[in-house]
Amino acid sequence: MRGIRNMATRPWGRFHRERSVLRRIGIAGFTILELAIVCEIIGFLATIVMSNYFRSKKAAEVAVTIQNIKNVQSALTSYFVAEDRYPATLGPIWLQFYSGRVVGDFDYCTNGGGGGDWNFFLSNDDDIRFGGPGIEAYAIKSKKNLLPYARYIYADVATTAKIVR
Repeated sequence: MRGIRNMATRPWGRFHRERSVLRRIGIAGFTILELAIVCEIIGFLATIVMSNYFRSKKAAEVAVTIQNIKNVQSALTSYFVAEDRYPATLGPIWLQFYSGRVVGDFDYCTNGGGGGDWNFFLSNDDDIRFGGPGIEAYAIKSKKNLLPYARYIYADVATTAKIVR
């Protein structure tokens, strides 16, 4: 009887304690506005991190391409010492010095042929003194898209690998 009387006087009856616990949980939670602000901050930080990641990745590509061109230049010099001429294409370089593995996508031209679709043009750059491929000369250029760091990487007999912007 006593329990019925209490329920009649208080509409929530025996659920009063449970309801106060639910109220405390609601007060301790986060609002939608707070969650939205946290999501925006995380998105902003992720944008900064990803842009730096892709920038670093492109800079690393440029460094690898420069080193590959320097290695190919060294192989071309070794080939010239052994054969007394430069190869018409880079095929013998890949076979002889790299066991058939192609280490870079390069345009190559020499007086002996080669060059694919690349026609050599004189450069306006003071550091590039190459006047065009002759009997004992070559020019090599990267085909990779290296923007925004470089249009391409260039090298020849007189010039080590150089970034052309």
